[in-house]
Amino acid sequence: MKPKMKLGVDRTAICKIDHACVGQSDVSESCCARYDVTVTTAEMNRIFNALPEAAKLCPHLKTEGGYDNVFEDSEKGLHSIETDEDGLCAFAFREDGLIRCALHAVEIRNGWPLGTVKPAVCILWPLTFSEKGDCLTLHDDALGCACSSPRKKPSNEISPELRETIRHFGGEV
Repeated sequence: MKPKMKLGVDRTAICKIDHACVGQSDVSESCCARYDVTVTTAEMNRIFNALPEAAKLCPHLKTEGGYDNVFEDSEKGLHSIETDEDGLCAFAFREDGLIRCALHAVEIRNGWPLGTVKPAVCILWPLTFSEKGDCLTLHDDALGCACSSPRKKPSNEISPELRETIRHFGGEV
């Protein structure tokens, strides 16, 4: 993994929302269905190594000869993760009626650090990098999924899950 660079944080924007990934029951409210996920070759290779674990949660990943290739070449060094007929990411699964991420679940169940398997773009949501790439801020569609909501009362505190994301990418909270 690359060393983390020090990033600025658009605290004013980020403090405007509450965020907690708790899974969604409705596909239309899930970030696992709303956005195309593109991964680097290194991320794809880490995911390949975790396929046996992910397939325990997503049996559709298994084939007679091993595992389904759910990646399509996007552009040089980048690969898109395929989606099903509902638009759900190939690594989405349902547990207790909620849509969840198998890659995230594999990390948690194995005690692996965040980002061992889960792609950076998925960890980052609903944050994004500024145009210069030196600051974390809210994605334009940050409220497009049910896991994020506008704060009812103003606060200078960043939600715990977003604090973890900011730290993961090298930002100061």
